[in-house]
Amino acid sequence: MTEIAELTTSDTLRLPAEVAARFRRSDRFMVWVEGDALYLKRIVPRPVTDIVAEAPLGKAMSLEEINDVVHQVRRQRRTG
Repeated sequence: MTEIAELTTSDTLRLPAEVAARFRRSDRFMVWVEGDALYLKRIVPRPVTDIVAEAPLGKAMSLEEINDVVHQVRRQRRTG
């Protein structure tokens, strides 16, 4: 599929409807340029299960550790 995106006067990149439909409005992207090519890569936050899996086994998490995990997950959700 080849479509055309348009850079508007407000520096917004307007994606073709078929491309935009694949993403949510809250998605965030890394952007980089190589020569005349522009690349977009969607940023995918780590699943909560990965964060919890890093907790030490056999030892209950302290309230402070739980609080840190909650804040980390909330930050990830706010940023996409």
